[in-house]
Amino acid sequence: MPIPAYCPPAPGRVPLLGHGPALLHRPLSFFEATRTADPLVRVGFGPVNLFLANEPALVHRIQVDTDTFERGRFFEALAGNFGNPLIAASGPLHQHQRRTLKPPFSRRSVRTYTEVIADETEARVGGWQAGRAVAADEEISDLVAAAVLRCLFSTELSHATVRDVRETMNAISRRLLPQTILPAALGTIPTPGNRRFIAAVNRFHATVDQLIRERRAAPGQHHDVLSALLDSTHPETGAHLTDVQIRSEFLILLFAALETTSTSLSWAVFESVVRPRVQRRLQDEADRVLGGGPVTYDRLTDLVFTRKVIDETLRLHAPMLSTRRAKRAVTLAGVVIPKGAEVGYSPRAVHRAADLYEAPSVFDPDRAGPDDGTDRPRGAYFPFGTGPHRCIGEHLALTTMTVVLASLAARWDLRIAPGTGRISEVNSSLPHLSSLPLLPTSRV
Repeated sequence: MPIPAYCPPAPGRVPLLGHGPALLHRPLSFFEATRTADPLVRVGFGPVNLFLANEPALVHRIQVDTDTFERGRFFEALAGNFGNPLIAASGPLHQHQRRTLKPPFSRRSVRTYTEVIADETEARVGGWQAGRAVAADEEISDLVAAAVLRCLFSTELSHATVRDVRETMNAISRRLLPQTILPAALGTIPTPGNRRFIAAVNRFHATVDQLIRERRAAPGQHHDVLSALLDSTHPETGAHLTDVQIRSEFLILLFAALETTSTSLSWAVFESVVRPRVQRRLQDEADRVLGGGPVTYDRLTDLVFTRKVIDETLRLHAPMLSTRRAKRAVTLAGVVIPKGAEVGYSPRAVHRAADLYEAPSVFDPDRAGPDDGTDRPRGAYFPFGTGPHRCIGEHLALTTMTVVLASLAARWDLRIAPGTGRISEVNSSLPHLSSLPLLPTSRV
């Protein structure tokens, strides 16, 4: 039997603290450095050790081989903020809940949501005033929150509550990477930041609990996620889900629908605004396809360049880290991974690999896409994941981004307000725009 290969440490390790400082303060640089190292490297931070896969084939296998890999620390950190919902579990529990929730996310359902998304977009961006700066990242987050709540939960909330939803989701996203790599006990220390976070989560829990009570009291004929959860039963006990369990499922689905969609959409707007030629092409396409009318589902496939901008945004600004856990000993790249070990990969680093993409850090919507007959290997592009855990809301997210981006292009000329635009790579599993103040000029 061959001797397993040695697994080298990732670059950037420091004595005692391991890779913690690099992960917390320079996450993108750290993951890009590991991508140019070995196919598999060891990452250490405090008591936690992680085998980080860099090759697309390894990343693909980790995502699809559910007999060998299950959800890991990242999903535990995510689920810990929402009460351990079934949808974040592995195996039969996840499969059962995914089947339960599939109808509200089907293409047929998303077709009916398109008008809602277009209405919410018009209500939000139609109220902008030419020459008056708007905080576009916040506006987009509120827009997406309002649209998703109407589509998936048949619920319209006040502007203040929608703002609370957005701020809570943003706060959770910022905590995910630290929670993944640091001991969970640190999150229970009563620091001012932890207290503010817990208070925000509690406020939102109260809002969701009230929605559940109102729906139970007057169920009506709703074909949405909340109704599916109310009708759902636990696959092992057969019992209907409690209000607390429904809240957990509700929250994690809302987080997945809101945070990735709104953040990616904000980046798409930014990437097009700072490139006047890209913005003009979006506007020309919107004028030609929409003809002054709203975005409808049947017109989405004609918005070809708009979709290219979205695809390139998802490539360049993918999540920073995801993890799995080995259910049994397994060999990857000649290295024996013991049972129970954490295995991870960085979608952002893979999507920016120089051996997979020419000028990988450059935003280029005209580069060959994932379905354009390129010879890139499987695992080279996966903004929504792949395998059994592929994002259930992928079609809704893409539809929402396309409707909003095309609607903006049809109505407004946008530029960044002078002296106020600022971008940062925050310590989060998700990309984030720290500020996107825009000055709109009307095109209608």
